[in-house]
Amino acid sequence: MDENLKKQQELYDRGWRKELQAGKEERGNLLTNLEFLAQIDLLKPQDRILEIGCGIGTIVNELSSKGHDIIGIDISGEAIEYGGKKYGDIRLEVQAAETLPYEDESFEAVLSFDLFEHIAAIDKHISEVKRVLGPGGYYLFQTPNKCSNIIYETLWTKSLQWRRYHPSLHSPGQLRRRMARHGFETRFVKMNPINEFTEKKLQKLGPLGKILRRLDFRRMPLVLQTNLYVIANKISK
Repeated sequence: MDENLKKQQELYDRGWRKELQAGKEERGNLLTNLEFLAQIDLLKPQDRILEIGCGIGTIVNELSSKGHDIIGIDISGEAIEYGGKKYGDIRLEVQAAETLPYEDESFEAVLSFDLFEHIAAIDKHISEVKRVLGPGGYYLFQTPNKCSNIIYETLWTKSLQWRRYHPSLHSPGQLRRRMARHGFETRFVKMNPINEFTEKKLQKLGPLGKILRRLDFRRMPLVLQTNLYVIANKISK
């Protein structure tokens, strides 16, 4: 692991340590992420699956309980250690997203949630995902929509510091073009992200948050989605 990744690992270990001590086990919208996987219904029981940025391994545990052959990796040893103690007999490994220690065409599906936007070397990451996917395999992921996220983050933090922790935000068009350059055909699935997790975040926006809570995002244009739920199909070697 190079020096930059080591610093990143230290940062995420500190973050996970603090949040786990405070009783916070999930960083993303777990409910909507699981709904996405159930709705698209692309994962078959015999599929070999890799989740990158798995955190403590909740989705790994969920899919393992349904008979899927799944490995979860995360750069944070703190998260992986906690998940191993919490869930027991599931496969979790400490590993960065930019260099995957698996053979070519090892998996039928790769998953990631709230990871893509954090990776500075995003082309290297996508290349690695493509390499480990078998022919016709799927990269199924969720990432904040640049078009809406930069507004939310700027209002919330009253600064432009999102550029530091979200170096790879994409609009729908940017994301489709980048994935195409790597040999993926991309389509988007509109999900309604409003639940207990997002309502807590929306409270910080005051009156605007109250308006957003009433919206059904599945009826809104793709460019206005809070998060992009992506089905990227590997169409070339």
